Amino acid sequence: MKILYLTSRFPHPLEKGDKLRAYYQMKALSKEHEIYLVSIIDQDPDKKDLEKLKEICTEVYCIHIKPMERYVSLARAVFSNLPFQIAYFYNHQAAKKIVQIATAIQPDHIFCQLTRMSEYARKLPYPRTLDYMDCFSVSMQRRSKVAAKWQAWLYKKEALRMMDYEATISDEFDHLTIISEQDKDQFKFKNASNIQVIPNGISPSFFDYNNVIDKMYDIVFVGNMSYLPNIEAAEYIIHQILPQLNSDIKVLLAGAQPSPRIHNLAGPHVHVSGWMDDIRVAYASGKIFVAPMWTGTGQQNKILEAMAMGIPCITTHVVNNAILATENEEILLAETDKEFANAILKLLSDAQLYDKLSVKSRRFVRENYDWNKTGLLLAQLFKNNYKSNAS
Repeated sequence: MKILYLTSRFPHPLEKGDKLRAYYQMKALSKEHEIYLVSIIDQDPDKKDLEKLKEICTEVYCIHIKPMERYVSLARAVFSNLPFQIAYFYNHQAAKKIVQIATAIQPDHIFCQLTRMSEYARKLPYPRTLDYMDCFSVSMQRRSKVAAKWQAWLYKKEALRMMDYEATISDEFDHLTIISEQDKDQFKFKNASNIQVIPNGISPSFFDYNNVIDKMYDIVFVGNMSYLPNIEAAEYIIHQILPQLNSDIKVLLAGAQPSPRIHNLAGPHVHVSGWMDDIRVAYASGKIFVAPMWTGTGQQNKILEAMAMGIPCITTHVVNNAILATENEEILLAETDKEFANAILKLLSDAQLYDKLSVKSRRFVRENYDWNKTGLLLAQLFKNNYKSNAS
């Protein structure tokens, strides 16, 4: 089959969750199908990143949207019911180019990653799948509860707009997918029951990492450090959890694009690394992975990556609801700073518990999160339409 895959960002390097999901889905699908990637971009991708996608795609198309064009779209959205998230990524000229590309390719299926790209796909005359990934409206609602007053108003408004849009757009696609049952359950519209859960996977490289690295840090946290839930998690570790631990505890905060708030956390016992060419080094440098997150949605691949490398993890119930690891066997869960601190101290002092979580969490991820398996699930969805059209 010819699959036209639409993304709102160029899916490399893999420093964001949507990029990671897109790249590995396309890589799995490319084993049996032709992949035609269309990405909306602000600037040209680096040559090495472009080459990585050309290895798995038949063709790669990058469509620029200038900053001023985005601002105009946002301004127009103020006087409409269109979510700002959708307006920011939509452009009429880009839409025309995508129509031209689709007409030339004649795809057997269009895969649209995230609702922010759905305006480009909703009226194209081909079988279509929309990957919500997560419930964005719920994410906005959660943000509104912790944001400053003026920001809270904006988040609430966006949440309401997205809630309506997520429901309305569902009628325009043949298939709907999402990353976890937890996110699926957040949707209340009539078509929500038709959404199919397609989980993330883990690259085999996380299981195969054999480099021996000194455990220089007691706690490690990894993520895109310009993403608000990650910023808040890092601040919680340093300001709420760390004061309850021994003064010699060392922390590593690793990930791309650290914001000023992240840099401000650096100190004698807190290292902010920024981007790392091989993020596995960050995981391997830490004894425990700690993720105090409550506002993010979707499936936290950072947890899966740490577990795949045998790094015991401590996180919240809402994060684990999307992963479904067994508490106290494959993962530890906490909800308060005291609970996080106690769990960290327990792991650092109980070698038997540490080793049990290390072995069982690694096995859990290997058995349940495989990109090839998720690729097969997607391919089967597409083939259903393909067979129907052929007959």
